[in-house]
Amino acid sequence: MRASERMARQPLVPSDRARFYRNNFDAIRLAMALLVVFSHSYALRLGDEAAEPVSIATNGHYNAGNIGVWVFFIVSGFLIAHSHERASSLASYAVKRIRRIYPGYLVATSVCAFVVTPLFAPPGFVPTIAEAFRTLGANLLLANHFPLPHLFAANPIPAVNGALWSIKFEALCYVGVALLGILALSMRRWTVPLLYVVVVAIWCWLDLTGRKPGGPRLVYDVIGWPYLWFQVLPNFLAGMIAYLHRDHIPRSTALLVVGLAAAMLAFHLGGRGPTGIVAAHVLAPPALAYLVFWFAFHPGIDLSGAARYGDFSYGTYLYAFVIQQMLVATTDLPFPLFVLASMALALAAGVASWWLVERNFLDHGRKPAEHRPERKEAPALP
Repeated sequence: MRASERMARQPLVPSDRARFYRNNFDAIRLAMALLVVFSHSYALRLGDEAAEPVSIATNGHYNAGNIGVWVFFIVSGFLIAHSHERASSLASYAVKRIRRIYPGYLVATSVCAFVVTPLFAPPGFVPTIAEAFRTLGANLLLANHFPLPHLFAANPIPAVNGALWSIKFEALCYVGVALLGILALSMRRWTVPLLYVVVVAIWCWLDLTGRKPGGPRLVYDVIGWPYLWFQVLPNFLAGMIAYLHRDHIPRSTALLVVGLAAAMLAFHLGGRGPTGIVAAHVLAPPALAYLVFWFAFHPGIDLSGAARYGDFSYGTYLYAFVIQQMLVATTDLPFPLFVLASMALALAAGVASWWLVERNFLDHGRKPAEHRPERKEAPALP
């Protein structure tokens, strides 16, 4: 049998345990964290992402930041479904998720609130003890509260750390997986795809009619901006579908090429009108998800050692936005140097976050997968 025929008969997600754990997810997450930094460089330095290459390539439908965050949720949907299925109890699942997402997030928000804010605050700003407790309390609930929400008022975008919105959505997706856990596996196999179809249909309807549902402040504090759920949830569900139906999804480079080509044609031939919106929303998430798992489990690409010294993707994402804001406020670097400095400093912050905070809340820190594959966990990134 020819190699091409053997490849065609392989499942997209390998059934062999060793190959399943010898994946490229760590490399993918770190690349996506840096891709978000790249995209935010345009927004935070130039004011928008219209000139960003991915935005141009997709005819303005999506940008590199969208793609990076979507991939985070695709990978998370897959690995969290796996984690939940293997958890010995709901309590065990919850503890692992909290230990992975909370410590790094709380330290990052505290640094923004109690280090960055005093350094860049206008003259006369004196935070009170009461404000400090309100800030800590809000951040415990993933509300991303800072004493001065528009601290960088002179920057093109004044937010302190605008990337943290996705952490709440990620945490609530974990809750959703736990709630779905009460269903039998056979029911989940079809409930999740049905939910995916419903969410994408509503997303298309919202964008076709120009609706972006919001709600009272309490709604935002509890579940985030409701409209964003229709962008985020399809990707998390796509990851779950890939896991739940892993035995039936074939590996096919031809299928990947067709899916990506169809998405690109939809971006440009459909334009920004109704046809383009529907086609982009229907085609882009599954094509992107298929690309992620095609690469993550590619038999000829082995980047499984990408996190041998630590998983730096979460910390890179947590600190990149505020680092870029500080660079905009204090320097006038040429744009290419601004992008490189942003990536380098964000990655350095990711290294520090891993070694000083995150690894201390896991089971003796991250160890290479070949030594203990049964412990391999996904970080809690958006």
